[in-house]
Amino acid sequence: MPAITSRKEIIFREAARLFKEKGYNSSTLRGLANKAGIKGGSIYHHYSSKQEILYLIMEYTMTNLINRVQLAIKDETDPLQKLRKAITFHIEYHTIDTNETYVTDAELRSLDVENYKKIVKMRNTYEKIYRDILLEGNATEQMRIDNIKTASRALLQMCTGVSYWFNPNGKQPISQIAENYVELFLWGICGKTGAVQAALQN
Repeated sequence: MPAITSRKEIIFREAARLFKEKGYNSSTLRGLANKAGIKGGSIYHHYSSKQEILYLIMEYTMTNLINRVQLAIKDETDPLQKLRKAITFHIEYHTIDTNETYVTDAELRSLDVENYKKIVKMRNTYEKIYRDILLEGNATEQMRIDNIKTASRALLQMCTGVSYWFNPNGKQPISQIAENYVELFLWGICGKTGAVQAALQN
């Protein structure tokens, strides 16, 4: 996504907040303009339509997810450690940009056909990063997974769900919650083996 001007960024962030609060279909550009503190027609100086804004929110989110998870795991060679870092990244990111990630997860059905295809392609690219880690874990016999596709989707859905209930003022920091999820998932795909215990201690 190109660099966002300050006014354009305000509209972008407020759109994500509004779409999360009211849903895409119930949100109006007039309501968005009010939240952004501008006149209704001013939005068209920055965006062509509500649909374009929705698409750009999703493109921005998916681009960040893909690039940042790749950065998080790039120096790891052990699949268990790759998975640990990937899970931690996914959970932490979804509790930071909560409006954008919520809209990206919840409003896929609201995209038009062409935009839907583009975002689904990006989602598949992101999911493949996790599938490849699981495949590598099977290949090294550190993991025991019969259906990689189902496991990767279950993993991402489970981790995304943290953002729906996480309280930043709660007793557990997000880093500890992420570690608990890593432990839960690794035990599920590996059993309480020595390899898992070692991965959790590193």
